[in-house]
Amino acid sequence: MANTALTVAESRSGNVCIVSLSGRIDSANANDLITRLNGLILSGEKSILVDLGAVLYLTSAAFRALLVATDEAERNQSRFALCGVVGHVRELFEMGGLLDAFTIHGTRDEAVTKLS
Repeated sequence: MANTALTVAESRSGNVCIVSLSGRIDSANANDLITRLNGLILSGEKSILVDLGAVLYLTSAAFRALLVATDEAERNQSRFALCGVVGHVRELFEMGGLLDAFTIHGTRDEAVTKLS
């Protein structure tokens, strides 16, 4: 199903690993996202930024994936943050009462500065 396509791209800015997501995050791909994020954390990444700026839609499965990664980062003393939480995606975070469950930065540049 094309509407469940999720693209994950990794890049670096200094010591920050940036995971850029685009598309839709739902039950069809959320476990893959958990695996990818936890793999980064367990490989020793200490600063991970997930950019949601190109995410079109997310479901409760996506929130679960992000919460699991947040918990894993805490256990491994890694810093885990989000950016690009705007528009409809931000509304979903608000409706779920999840804005305070994550470290969210306004822009990618701001996040990289704070995580560096």
